[in-house]
Amino acid sequence: MIEDTVLSEKIIKEIVKKKYNIEVFQIKKLDRGSANLYSLNDDKYVLKEFQSKYTNKEIEKEIKIINYLKSDNIPVPEYIKTINNKYCISYKKKIITIQKYIDGYTMESNTANKTQLLESSEYLAKIVNSLQKSKIRLKSTNVEDWYSKETLNDSIKKHEELLEKVDCKKDEKIYNDLVDKIEMLKYVRDKVDFKDMNKVTVAKTHGDYSVLQFIYKNKKINSIIDFVSACKMPIIWEIIRSYSYIDKNAKDGKIDIDNFILYVEKYNEYAKLTKYDYKYMPYLYMVQLLTSTFGYKQYILDNTKKSLLDFAFFRTKLCKFLYNNSELISNRLQEKFCNN
Repeated sequence: MIEDTVLSEKIIKEIVKKKYNIEVFQIKKLDRGSANLYSLNDDKYVLKEFQSKYTNKEIEKEIKIINYLKSDNIPVPEYIKTINNKYCISYKKKIITIQKYIDGYTMESNTANKTQLLESSEYLAKIVNSLQKSKIRLKSTNVEDWYSKETLNDSIKKHEELLEKVDCKKDEKIYNDLVDKIEMLKYVRDKVDFKDMNKVTVAKTHGDYSVLQFIYKNKKINSIIDFVSACKMPIIWEIIRSYSYIDKNAKDGKIDIDNFILYVEKYNEYAKLTKYDYKYMPYLYMVQLLTSTFGYKQYILDNTKKSLLDFAFFRTKLCKFLYNNSELISNRLQEKFCNN
């Protein structure tokens, strides 16, 4: 969700001149991502106004990561320094950066062809490989928090509280989805064995890697953006999530298992996984999707957010597919990669 801007054309011109010594003669608002973006001087530069939740320290970390990846030949943005040799500035509690304009276009979710599908997996593996070599310190996720009984119980409670706010006749689909998610959460809490889930690979990674972060040119990735969420986390989540957002065959929330195996196989050409990764990949993603109320919560509190509700519907379809097929996917992955 894009926040209201604190900038005007006059303020942008003044800030850029004062901080960067760049004369701005043209400003154009860009409709891309969750930040306020402005093209400057006929697409020579892009000014980015981050959401207020981000701190200067977080943005500096992102730029440090991007500069490192750039030195390792990963296609990422190029940031412009201020006259004081800084990469970002602050204005009214918002962080602002300027980068060179990236020529290209964004692509809708679940519209990629097979070549683009595999290209996504390849770049994810290259990013993970590159970041493991770096000395950049990133916050680490506690994997056990994802599937602990406490987490699952908290999620059940949150879903039940939302359910109380829904008119079952007016919003029948929302009501039924929440009921289904509560039932699945209770089953997962009581029946699924997560004994060795904490053995999955935790690695430095993008943190929000998906087709939504790619800028394409001539149908190929020209740049990968938005590393502000970079962290150490279960890499299998990043793999299966990024697959589910890009494959056109997953558009209706049903994973094409053959295509997904190809996606994992391409990743394996550059970075290796373990037997625990193959076993738990679909289960970890299922749990993360199940525990999230994102989309439903926003729509119920403000029913103008229809796009977020559609996203919630898509994720619940994925939940249901994984709930019914995680064992099959897990077995197929283990048969393919653990018996060679």
